Amino acid sequence: MTAPLVFFFGRTPELSIVELQEFVSDIESIADGIVMSSHTEISHNGKVITPEELILVLGGTVKIGSIIGTLNDIDAVSLIPLLSPFETKDKWEIAVSGYGCTKSEIQQINHDMKKILLSEGKSVRFVLPQDGSVVSAVAITKNHLSEYSLVKKNDGTFFVVKTEALQPFEFWNKRDYDRPCSDAKSGMLPPKVSRMVVNIALGNDARGKILLDPFCGMGTILGEAMSRGVNTIGVDISAEAIAKAKKNCSWLLHEWSLPTTAQCIVGDATQLSTMKEIQHIDAIATEPYLGTTKLGEGKITDAKRIKDIIKGLEYLYIGCLRDWQGILKPHARVVMAIPSYTIGDRTYAVKKVVDTCENLGYTKLLGPIQYGRPKSIVQRNFYIFERK
Repeated sequence: MTAPLVFFFGRTPELSIVELQEFVSDIESIADGIVMSSHTEISHNGKVITPEELILVLGGTVKIGSIIGTLNDIDAVSLIPLLSPFETKDKWEIAVSGYGCTKSEIQQINHDMKKILLSEGKSVRFVLPQDGSVVSAVAITKNHLSEYSLVKKNDGTFFVVKTEALQPFEFWNKRDYDRPCSDAKSGMLPPKVSRMVVNIALGNDARGKILLDPFCGMGTILGEAMSRGVNTIGVDISAEAIAKAKKNCSWLLHEWSLPTTAQCIVGDATQLSTMKEIQHIDAIATEPYLGTTKLGEGKITDAKRIKDIIKGLEYLYIGCLRDWQGILKPHARVVMAIPSYTIGDRTYAVKKVVDTCENLGYTKLLGPIQYGRPKSIVQRNFYIFERK
């Protein structure tokens, strides 16, 4: 019997679990930001793939492991026999991370294990956590270590998890920081979050699909959709943004030899049904215009003015959803960020879009799934709609 898999999420666990559910079923939460699944057959584009392959697809999962045993307590004497079948070399080069336990507890178990193994004539090299109780992916990768995690369950016992795959940090850093065009001030979605949104929109089988981003900006969502092997169309009302999106998409195609295409078109997101280039769309993933940057910077505090801005956004989004009926295939998904604003002790939400989606010809499948920095004024609330 194959061991259950454990998935460790990054900074966006709410969005990450929705993404993971497109690929893995029977998910059960075992700790904050950590889930397990006994369903170990993972499907992607019609093929069964390994955890090492899956982590290259996911944006929100930072580590995948398999359960190799349980412990009643953090105990080196009990832990070593669980690790021994996997550490067959004379020298143990490992890292032990802890979830739900302290840095000092992890340091102690490393000390106790090292003492026991040395007494047995083993050679050992343990790398300790530098910050907190978890050894970083950078340290594990660069030191070529085997990693084992102690995950404290709700009943106080611990799963022992052998790491099978780590999110490739250099891959994501390159996609974020090496692309030719970026703008930290624009508040655009980072590549990992864009990949999550794309995966939720496309599902586990993306073969032959076309994804549209009607507010594509500099093309981050387009790039992550291209990496799923689908052809993409990006539209933006700004010619400058479209020029940058073209550069970024061309860079991605060259750097990763992607077998896909990206059309980038200047246009109005509420008038796409009039464009011959945009027909028979399988999925939309987008972060639309979220309102003036002055609002996000806290420069607008007048309640009436904020409500007027929200009314304008509702008018824009409803116009978009109404128009997109003419280009979407039946049952196509729309994954869309809808903002809310926290000014002082009051939160202002763009609600009318969700309340009227049924009348516009959509079914709300899920939402809101919140994404945003803690204490930030603007929060993105992702919704998943399905065209009827």
